[in-house]
Amino acid sequence: MRRVSIAEIMRESGLSRATVDRVLNGRGRVHPRTRAVVEETLRRLAASATRQDEVRAGVDIVMRLGKGMTAQLAQGWELAGAPGDFHDMYQAREDDMLPVLEEVCARVDRPIIVASKNTERIAALLRDARAKGKRVVSFVSDLDIEARDVFVGIDNRAAGQTAAFLIGRALGDRPTLVGVALGDVAFRCHEDREIGFRTALRAHFPKLVIAGEALGEDSPAMTHEAVRRLIQDQPALGAIYNVGAGNQGLVEALKEAGRAADLFLVGHEVNSTIAPLLREGSLDFAITQNPFALLSEALRQAVAEPEAPARDSILLDFAVYTRFNIPNFGQPGAAG
Repeated sequence: MRRVSIAEIMRESGLSRATVDRVLNGRGRVHPRTRAVVEETLRRLAASATRQDEVRAGVDIVMRLGKGMTAQLAQGWELAGAPGDFHDMYQAREDDMLPVLEEVCARVDRPIIVASKNTERIAALLRDARAKGKRVVSFVSDLDIEARDVFVGIDNRAAGQTAAFLIGRALGDRPTLVGVALGDVAFRCHEDREIGFRTALRAHFPKLVIAGEALGEDSPAMTHEAVRRLIQDQPALGAIYNVGAGNQGLVEALKEAGRAADLFLVGHEVNSTIAPLLREGSLDFAITQNPFALLSEALRQAVAEPEAPARDSILLDFAVYTRFNIPNFGQPGAAG
């Protein structure tokens, strides 16, 4: 088993360098649960890394995600040193993605990790590749079950329910209008979050009524315009749940409308774009997972032994962050 660096343990566990160093070198007092997390992470990384080195054909990754998370994953990919190619498809249209996926899928001996909209043309292409023997790992946002071997991500319905709980408890037991900012429901993660949010509000906070939606893709400009119209049409909004639209554009629209201080806002992800919004108080809560842990697990699933027991989904933990507990992986350059 190879030597594991402190930076790798930090990425996987979400703990600080100082905490990991204390555990590994026996410096100072550390809570037993924290020690157990570090030791388990160390064992898992050391035991699993050699398999990645054995895959001569390499692994391709095709990401159609937001700019901030894509940057985090690109850092993690470079540090991992995995053989293969990283395809950044930020804001790419389906017609632009298909030629890239077709080229990647032509090599059936090379696994692919893919995050994309769940459209029929993309799903059909991946289904055909799987039928020829290619291993497909859907990542962050799930695909049709026949289009992939395994999904690596979080329970997005539970994430939407968590957003409903945060907003419901913050607004209290009184009639209030709530807005939803959507990226695109062709992303399964966005669809599942919205379903979880709506069902949880209906079940636990019936006095909160969803009064409108803003559709912004992951474009700050589109989100800005959509949220501006939403606030104009529904001036009594008390909160917005950002399922997956551009956070920067959303916040700018709130500031221009004079609503940044009094409108409760819950979003997703913590990265170099979103961390400043948390610090300044423009974003109240961010629901997210450790992106580097997700990437590491996706790589493990991509190169899994053929005889390994099949699992339909690998769901990792997510957490809720505020200005007071911004995680290490959300800091600039954290992957390094």
